[in-house]
Amino acid sequence: MHRRSILSLTVLTALYLTAAASAQEPSAGDSTAVPDSVFWKPSPTGAAFRSALLPGWGQTYVDSPIKAAIYGGIEFGLVIAVYRQHRRYEQFQHLGQERQAEVYRDNRNRMSWYLTAAVILSMMDAFVDAHLYDFDVSEDFAATPAPQPSATIDGLRVNFCWRFE
Repeated sequence: MHRRSILSLTVLTALYLTAAASAQEPSAGDSTAVPDSVFWKPSPTGAAFRSALLPGWGQTYVDSPIKAAIYGGIEFGLVIAVYRQHRRYEQFQHLGQERQAEVYRDNRNRMSWYLTAAVILSMMDAFVDAHLYDFDVSEDFAATPAPQPSATIDGLRVNFCWRFE
């Protein structure tokens, strides 16, 4: 029974992450011109709450399927680790081996803190990604270094100048 539930949860998570990763974006060569004010922009708060409710949902909401798979995998793995440590803790406590049970309890608590940190990091990432959703990173704003060699008495010196175009 225990293995079936873990297997089914793994399959469902894999299906979810596969669907999120294969979501297609609208084509850039669309013939209809739409003003910039009509384009959809994700809500940062909505992205953070989605990320808290379901691992990777906030990242999928802001069109980051690779991050969604990474955060989903990390959080899913930590949930499984917490569950396994708790089961071992209960087994050894039931057997009366308090010292061994204490080790598994401490491991469970540590994994719970890791899970909490992963969820908070995932929420913050989704929040920031939603804010930067329409940030322009085109080549027009890129700064490129241009090396300019100049001779000195001691040898060759290379100067870099930054041109903003």
